Amino acid sequence: MKFLTGLALALSLATSAFAADKPETVRITYVSAPFNVPSIVMREKGFLDEAFAAHGIKVESPEITSGAQQTQAIAAGEIDIASVLGGTSAILAKANGVDLKVIAAYARSPKAYYLMTRADGPAALADLKGKKIAGPKGTVLNQLLVAALASQKLTLADVEYINMDLPTARAALLSGQVDVATLAGNNAVMVEQAGGKALVDGEGLIKPTTVIGARSTFLEEHPDLVKAYFDAHRKALEFIAAHPQEALDIAAKEQKISVEEAAKQMPLYDFTPVMTDDDIANLTADQTFMIDTGMLPTDNAIDIKADLVAPSAFEIK
Repeated sequence: MKFLTGLALALSLATSAFAADKPETVRITYVSAPFNVPSIVMREKGFLDEAFAAHGIKVESPEITSGAQQTQAIAAGEIDIASVLGGTSAILAKANGVDLKVIAAYARSPKAYYLMTRADGPAALADLKGKKIAGPKGTVLNQLLVAALASQKLTLADVEYINMDLPTARAALLSGQVDVATLAGNNAVMVEQAGGKALVDGEGLIKPTTVIGARSTFLEEHPDLVKAYFDAHRKALEFIAAHPQEALDIAAKEQKISVEEAAKQMPLYDFTPVMTDDDIANLTADQTFMIDTGMLPTDNAIDIKADLVAPSAFEIK
């Protein structure tokens, strides 16, 4: 009897300790651009709140669009999951010691990234020397710019590269403050609608893989909560497949573009979350590219599969 009483007490203490350890709130970034339909649908339909409510946990969704700012927030313990993170941002963060693991792919979309200009802007990539170019540094778009310049035997030193987020870069381009902007999603669409044009997209220049990242300690301590996140993510993907028109309507409204423009964007993206060996190869090539262009010191290079990607990323259900 004393044994049973002691066992019950031990179980009670263990349960209390676990309950105390469970966070009251999880912080998961919301990133709608360039055309992140699963995230948009997840928020509109309340799938994320619903998944965590089952655990008695509230969700905070700070809108942090910069990859660098997301990884800084992970390093500071201010967010638990970075829902859409550029592969280059994840690599740079991990290489610099950030407590980060990639837990899934988010999207693969080389044709969705552009160098955009006005109708009276540069006619070809060869004309970029000496031009003002705006866009977010340390991102896939930064990588596209470097690759596009390299195709013409140019480097970033041959242009005036100005760090701006996407809406600001678009506005600067349309107002004539810069000659070219690196854009994606609705920002590229808006430039085209204003009479602008694409100089090039990422096809053949980059193989961008955006990913879902998490604090390593959060992944280790709360695998059930990571599963809750994927339950919501999977539900969004299933909704998109079952209700494609409604999903387009929701995405178009959030992106402030027409449904017709949204329909053109959708085929540019592969939202399959399970990581593959091809994704590892692409991320490894991204790291090599960053080293070759001086974005990452050789001594900081990491083993993408072993150091960055969680084994569970290959087994998402």
